[in-house]
Amino acid sequence: MSRKHKKHLDFEVNLIPFIDLLSTCICFLLLTAVWINVGALNVKQAVGGQASEDATKKPTLWVQMAGEGEISLDVRDAQVPRELTKLVIPGKEGLPNFEGLAEVVGRIKQSEPALTTALIQPQAVSVYEDIIELMDQFKKSGLIDLGVSPL
Repeated sequence: MSRKHKKHLDFEVNLIPFIDLLSTCICFLLLTAVWINVGALNVKQAVGGQASEDATKKPTLWVQMAGEGEISLDVRDAQVPRELTKLVIPGKEGLPNFEGLAEVVGRIKQSEPALTTALIQPQAVSVYEDIIELMDQFKKSGLIDLGVSPL
């Protein structure tokens, strides 16, 4: 005795739940794309990106961020008064003193207008927002070539 059952080879895939899921994902994508703000800083390599023959000594401001908001400034290869070559700006209540920094950088820029490069050396305890605020302060002061050294 043989069975003569035929299996149905037609199989229907229910596409409605799949289409619902895709339409929900597309709506979510369109709604969240409105809130994305793209921000960029034009940062390039300030040291080591050129050939040694082409390297001329440009005035450079080296900035070290220490704990407790202390910022140390070191002006190199510039014609500035001796009291402005190495400075330490103490922090206020554990945060960097950006007002004092703007005043000091303004005095340095007055004595050396060709100064356009600043290299920031953060420490492991440095807060990311403080580094960005420091870069903003330098941009406002006219230092347009910024660099951040790795830890």
